[in-house]
Amino acid sequence: MSNVATPHYGIFSLSNVPPWNTHNEVVNKALEQIVHADKLGFEEAWVAEHNGRRYGIVASAQLLLAAAAAATERIRLGSGVSRLPMHHPMRLAEDYAYVDQLSGGRLNFGIGKAYDRLEFQAYGIPESERDERYEEVFEIVTQAWKTGKVKFNGKHYQVPAEGEVADEIELFPEVFQKPAPPVFVMVSSSEESLRSAARRGFSFVLGQRPTRDDVRRLVGVYREEARAAGHSFDTIDENIARASQLKAIHVADSHEEARKEYEHGYMWYVNILSNRAKVGLGIDELTYDEYIDRKTLILGSADQVAEELASFHSHTGLGGLVAWFDAGSQPQEQVLRSMTMFAEKVRPQL
Repeated sequence: MSNVATPHYGIFSLSNVPPWNTHNEVVNKALEQIVHADKLGFEEAWVAEHNGRRYGIVASAQLLLAAAAAATERIRLGSGVSRLPMHHPMRLAEDYAYVDQLSGGRLNFGIGKAYDRLEFQAYGIPESERDERYEEVFEIVTQAWKTGKVKFNGKHYQVPAEGEVADEIELFPEVFQKPAPPVFVMVSSSEESLRSAARRGFSFVLGQRPTRDDVRRLVGVYREEARAAGHSFDTIDENIARASQLKAIHVADSHEEARKEYEHGYMWYVNILSNRAKVGLGIDELTYDEYIDRKTLILGSADQVAEELASFHSHTGLGGLVAWFDAGSQPQEQVLRSMTMFAEKVRPQL
């Protein structure tokens, strides 16, 4: 049904806390979904990172990923994203190396710059330093993983800091995947992030907002930029095949049932999100039906969802899709059932 040889599918975890869930329920829901995804044969689980907002309560993705690493066997585990400017680079390199070891080499390192002004204020990090810190943190993490030690003197970070004990710091544990875990750049809306990923030869995951036509155009932009940077056609094809877009997905017995079941949680989430406009993160406010018409979310029976996804892959050329079954913290039984229907009835058609 699709011109992509073998599409791959992930799940997404954002850990929203709506009024109808306790913090404890939400923390345990996320892990149970990842374990269920592993058993069902999903290829990837991506974990989002936020703080200070009830739409995302995982402040360090490596915490949930470590728990998931110990509880799963096959699924690859990705940070979606690790907000590089928010963390000390040496600690980040150590934490994710530990996750890579614990999982037996299943880490996908998804990176981003962070965008919420509240998060910068919470940690006392000037927004004006965001891009510089992002580059320095990434350089230090990469150096640690590839060489097993760090000696770095930048504008924002010095590793080691001044002192008499050492002039370089060793990384413990080393990473399991050599020379380093694969890097994915998360692209929410900035084309420059995508171009940067292309130049560096990294794969990417697109956020929910781009339409199919936008995605197709962005894939073209990525190809062009990667070619100009000297990457081979094979490398570029491979990175696009490994790339995905995030989509809210719900599978039920019929379109009407799927539409009805998903509405309450989803609309709570997008309405919470619309408050982000107050901090300069404008989000279009649409009706539920408009979100469905724009294919921001894909829902329906197994046959309908399979048809949508086949056309998504062939139109965009992307190899993967990250399915968000739990947007707005849906009832857990419903989420697990939808995931099961996706694995057993949607995937075989693709």
